[in-house]
Amino acid sequence: MLRPHEMTRASWGAVETAGRLGYFPEEVFEMADTAVGPLFQTADLFEEQGNFDIAAFVEAEFASRFGYGTNGPPYHRRGATNVRHEVHVAYALLRGESVRACVTNAYREDTTWSKYGLEWMHDLIAVPALRGALTETQLLALCRVMRIEKLPITSHNAPKLLAIMRRAPADCTDALVDDLLTEAGILPQLPAPAFNAPTGADATPVSALAERIHQLTTQRQFNEAMDRAKADRQAMRISQRRFDDLARRAVNARLASGFGWANKVALAVLQRDIASVLKVFDGPKDWNVDSKRAIRDVLGIDLLNCAASLRRQRLFAMCGFSADEQAHWERQAAADQERRLAARHFDEACKAAEQSRWRLDNGRVLNGREYVDLCIAEGYSTIIDRSRGRAREYFIHDARRGYSRRLRAKDGTLSYARARLANAQAPAALAA
Repeated sequence: MLRPHEMTRASWGAVETAGRLGYFPEEVFEMADTAVGPLFQTADLFEEQGNFDIAAFVEAEFASRFGYGTNGPPYHRRGATNVRHEVHVAYALLRGESVRACVTNAYREDTTWSKYGLEWMHDLIAVPALRGALTETQLLALCRVMRIEKLPITSHNAPKLLAIMRRAPADCTDALVDDLLTEAGILPQLPAPAFNAPTGADATPVSALAERIHQLTTQRQFNEAMDRAKADRQAMRISQRRFDDLARRAVNARLASGFGWANKVALAVLQRDIASVLKVFDGPKDWNVDSKRAIRDVLGIDLLNCAASLRRQRLFAMCGFSADEQAHWERQAAADQERRLAARHFDEACKAAEQSRWRLDNGRVLNGREYVDLCIAEGYSTIIDRSRGRAREYFIHDARRGYSRRLRAKDGTLSYARARLANAQAPAALAA
């Protein structure tokens, strides 16, 4: 009995269509009960009780007639099956089995079928010397490496490639294949990365502190890059060629790194810009460790081995603040932060309120912001709430006249009204 790779694609397509009957009978039969009749509801042809299992029947027929199921025989040593004709052809060529020219020619002329994980099939068709010459792992690794480098496998270089690959273990990795091909002169060395030296203000440090920050930062980044590359190389995830390229890039990155960040930090310290200094240094212990080490090395101030409160105190002292001046600055900063938050909340409430629509008794339609502004302009100055079952209702209230108008939390009018009234009361409190 012919196996899939011993048939043409059209012939296997006919077999595949017959196999689909077991799983997609609606492609052939009208599956309505009145049309199917007793075929799928009563005893089957072999008088077994129960529903007729058409899938099992078709699989059994395939096994008895062809010796394999609807997907064809296993194409892989691990027993995997696949209905795709090109898969069976590719693995037959890989094993070195005979495949008729009419079958291979069809795939030689139409390479679209060799996509989707079978790109190496084209090499087996084009270069017969590869068929059966290598293990699956060896061949696929060779084809991948050559394809990535955009180097063709031809009848001219195939003997040399096979001689090289026979030195590789049966379960070789792409990295090892890359190494072997590089040693043999098949693969070129990767081009050196471009080097762009820093220019302008970033080209030189503004102080010894900036120089030390830059030195520690670039050295750490270089060490991290090299540690990753060494780990990948040791695990054979990358080739020697790729490792050398990563090493050159790490060196270039260290030399091309400018002094922008280092100068920014050093100038903040030099100018005693406490706000900027706090942004850099007053954070978790593992933030900006390089800059903290530079402060210790150059200025003798330890910001690493101390509690957060002591670190903050040392930062203020470094910028020339006394304890009283620090307390005053902290109070002012807290007030400024509160004002910024209030302004942000007001803007958010305003935008949310503008999305809602309110219809007045006179038929006029306003958005939520305009509605609240109108209420406040007419003397409504307090917000009250009332129970309504398990919920609460909110109103903006005119205490002088005893009138109230509804507000809603969901559409932003409640938040906007609170923000407007709070902003209106703040100047009055300051004046008092």
